[in-house]
Formats: sequence, C-alpha cells, structure tokens
Amino acid sequence: DVVNVWANVAGFTDRQMSLQKGVHIPNLGTFTFSQQKLDMGHKQILMQRPVFLMSEKNVQDHGLTYTKQHVSDDIPIVPLNFTAISLESPFDRDTVEGCVKETLQIMYRYISLKRNVEFIFKDIGVLTIRNNKVKMKFYKDFLNAMDGSGYLVKALSNVSTTNSCCMQLAATFRPRNIQSIYFTVYSVRRFQTSQRRDKVLYQIDSNFIICSVIMQELCYLCMQRALRNVPVDMSEEKRRRQEEEEQILQQYQQMKDQDALFKHQCEMLASREYNQKISAFNMGVAEAIKRQKNSKCKEYHKGYIFQKRPFTPPILLGQEKYSQCLKKQLEDKNESDNKKKQDEEFLDRLEQVQLAEDLAAQREQYLKEKQEQADIYKRALDAQVKNKAFQLPAYEPDSAEPIFGQNEMTYEKELEKRQQAHELYKQQLGAVVERKRNAILNQMYEQKKELEMLDRNKKERQYANLCRMHKALEEAWSDSANLKRLKDYEETQYTKAGGLFLLDQCNKYRRCYQCQRRTSGCEETNVWNNSRFID
Repeated sequence: DVVNVWANVAGFTDRQMSLQKGVHIPNLGTFTFSQQKLDMGHKQILMQRPVFLMSEKNVQDHGLTYTKQHVSDDIPIVPLNFTAISLESPFDRDTVEGCVKETLQIMYRYISLKRNVEFIFKDIGVLTIRNNKVKMKFYKDFLNAMDGSGYLVKALSNVSTTNSCCMQLAATFRPRNIQSIYFTVYSVRRFQTSQRRDKVLYQIDSNFIICSVIMQELCYLCMQRALRNVPVDMSEEKRRRQEEEEQILQQYQQMKDQDALFKHQCEMLASREYNQKISAFNMGVAEAIKRQKNSKCKEYHKGYIFQKRPFTPPILLGQEKYSQCLKKQLEDKNESDNKKKQDEEFLDRLEQVQLAEDLAAQREQYLKEKQEQADIYKRALDAQVKNKAFQLPAYEPDSAEPIFGQNEMTYEKELEKRQQAHELYKQQLGAVVERKRNAILNQMYEQKKELEMLDRNKKERQYANLCRMHKALEEAWSDSANLKRLKDYEETQYTKAGGLFLLDQCNKYRRCYQCQRRTSGCEETNVWNNSRFID
C-alpha cells in the first residue's frame, strides 16, 4: 500500500512536470526546472532540466549538504494534491496524507541516526542521502521527456558534480553492499525501456515488511475468521458512485451556467431596450430643437414707433451730471462722518463730567456722614460727663470710722495688691510652663508611637519577604526534586529499554490490529479464570 501511494505521488509529479509545472512535497522538497544555455561549440542551445530542491528547514535541522541550483522564476510551483492522489488509489485523502507524513518521519529518523537512505520515485529517479550529502539521480527517459532536445543526457554525463545526475533505469534496482534503508523498495521481475512511460511490474514478497510502523498482524482467531470470510471488492461500486456524483455535479454546473447565461442575456436585453428608449428620446429632442431653429416666427410683436422722440443728450453733459452726483454723495458722506465723530466726542466729554460730579457728590456725602457721626459721639460723651452720678457713702450716725476716704489707696493695700498680682503672674506662668511641657511630652509620646509602628511595619514586611522567599525556595526545591525524580525515572526506563527506540520496542509486543489479542495465542480465551461477579 505504501508503494502504491508513493507511486501515485510520483505519477502526479510526472504529470505536473510534463505540463511545465513544479511540484512541492511538504516536509521534503520541490521538483522544478532549471534553464540554462548549453554551449555545443558552434551554437548555443537553451537546455531545460529537472532539479530537486531539498527543504531548507530539514537541511539545517539534520546538517545536510547539497549543491544549490539556479531555478527559473517563470516556472509555477503547485503543492502536492492529496485529493487527486486519493482518487487514483483505493484510500481516502487522510490515509494518503498520513502515509506520506509517516514515511518522511521515518526517513528523517534514519537520517538523524547517520544511516544511508535511498528514496525511489517511480519513473522519475532516486533520491540518495549518503554521509549527509543529498543527491538526486533522474532516469534518462525522464530527462529526455522533460527536455525534448536530446542533448540533456549527454550534457549531464559530462558534468562531474551535480545534484541532478542521470542514471539507467535498471541501475536503481541492483543490490547494494552498504547498509541502507529503503522506504519504497520493491523487486523488479521484468521491465522494458523502449518507450517513455513503460510499465514496470513489481512483485513484493508477502513476508517483506515495508516499515515497522505499519503492523497489521492478525491473531489465530482473526486469521481464521478472515480466511472464512468472503472478501467483497467495493472499489467498483465506489468508482461507480464517484462517477454518478461527478455526473450530478456536471449537470448541476451546467444548470448553473445556463441560469447565469440566461440572466446575462436578460440583463443585456433589458439594457438594450433601455438604450433604445434613451436614443429615441434624444433623437426626438434633437429633431424638435432643429425644427424650432428652422421655423420662422409668424407672430407680430406689439411695438410702437414714436414720431417725435427726444434727442439723446451728448456724452459730455451726461458725464458732468454723473460727476456732480458723485461729488454730492461724497460730501454728504464726509459731512455725516464728521457729525457722527463730533457727537461721539461730545458724549464722551459729557460722560466724564457726569462721572466727576458723581464722585464729588459721593465724597461730600461721605464727609457729611463722618462729621455727623463725630457730632453724635461728642454729644453722647458730653451727656455722660454731665449726667455722672456721685456715689455718696451711706449715712451712719455716731460712726468712729472715717466716712470719706475709705476707698483711697494706701501703701499697704498697694503692696498687697502687687503681691497678689505677682502670685497670679507666677500661677499663670506655671500653668503656661506646665501646658508647654505637657504638649512636648504628648508630641514625644506620639513620635514614640509612630516609631514603634514603623518598626513593627518594617518587621512585618521583613517577615513577609522571608515567608515569600521561603515559599519560593520550597517550590523551587519541590520542582527540582520532581525534575530529578522524572529524570531518574527516564534514565531508569532508558536503561531498561536497552538503547532501543519506541518503535523497536513495540516489535516485542505483537498485537492483533482487530481484537488487540496476542498473536502468539492460539484458540485461547480472554476471560479470566478467577473472575468475580458482584451481585
């Protein structure tokens, strides 16, 4: 199946290149043409030869080397069409694409193991990778078919180093002495090289496995069931169904084309009728205008002819009259401007005089009110001084104490008053000092509380940073421990594997691809002997 898929890929590439188109195979490279002039001594011939350009990404990933060729930009490049390939084979598109990708993955795996690889394209050539050097060898028949001039094979035989060398068709099937991997290797029993597209018959040994990925072993039961079953070939029915679908699609496309053509014809007819109407209208308008121009007016104009018409005055008199009118207008304008200017100046002066009068009246009113207020205060003080009541001492008959002069200030009373004032001053001064001291103490207490709060916040922040660092270190330590355990587990598994790849290890555990039983079991049941049934 893999051989048939790659044969269809090669056939698609051959057909596209015969149409002067290049083909791009994903994750592999591009088949295209290189055009150059070949010097034959007495003349120059434009030679076109096919070339293969390896994918630059794969070349860099695997460290491959190859000779880069100059490629013409005029050659169109088409991608590999998996749908067209699936139509030529009994497989669907996804199967064909998966087969191509898996085959290329296996090839690059062997390239990474530094092994020699030969990849055969049917009727095209052989892609050889040896010692990390890529070389594409085309068949002579393919080169002659692509060139057509007959000088390409001779020219390439004289070239010592090139990536597109010609080779015989039978040379690709000779046994090799070196160890290499073949992906589409097949045994050729008989071949013919008389025509350009000779059919090569391939007979593949039934025990030959193309690659270890495709394991389609059957167990004993499935093999017996397959032998007893009658195979039904659905390819003819599938082909017939596809032909019917293609016919239906063609009929639907024809109906769509007919509908589109009918709509286009209707639109053309409608536009033609509209244009005819427009042209008829334009012709009618043009004829009406022409008739109107050519026709003579038969109506009489109602006009009068004066027998005694006044004479037209001379030009100089009219100009003098106009100049006098203009001068009069100019004088009137200047007079109105001057009058307007005088009125504005008079209004400004009047406004200034009125403002000065208002200010003088306000100042006079202010001085008058001030004088009146002073007079009121003076009269009030005079009245208080005039009407002051004399406080006479109380009458006490036969009093031994003096009646008058009791409230007079003596030296002892003045000294006592001073002492009281001094004590009051001391008390007030002490109170002020005490208040200042309390304020200073309160301020110091507040500062102390703020410092304690700052220290506490600093310690909390340091503790939070330490906790975060501790947690980060624990997580890093846990991740490192997990990575170490995973690495140890991988190393243990690798040592247990014995240096084999996963695909190579799968060869030990053969399973039936239908029932997933062991292929070594013959008529064995898959039910356990000690089965437990829970009621």
